[in-house]
Amino acid sequence: MKVNFKDSSDKTSCQISVDEIYVGDIKLDIFKQRWSIHPNFKVGWGFDNVKTQRFYSSYQAGKELARLYGFFFPDNFEEEQ
Repeated sequence: MKVNFKDSSDKTSCQISVDEIYVGDIKLDIFKQRWSIHPNFKVGWGFDNVKTQRFYSSYQAGKELARLYGFFFPDNFEEEQ
């Protein structure tokens, strides 16, 4: 699994790709200084709380988005051993 972060020009969002597959964005709330995830795939109603979680770093948010993608699409996801 290779997670790629592509920063925006203003450094308030990143596009996240897992193994060259775009999985979504992470965005910075500049007032609270916390990152949130915005998946590019359908998240089941039982996982709505994942979208409301906030993270202290872009790295944590990106890894959580990659982990969520791996949970919903295990055939496309190969975790490093």
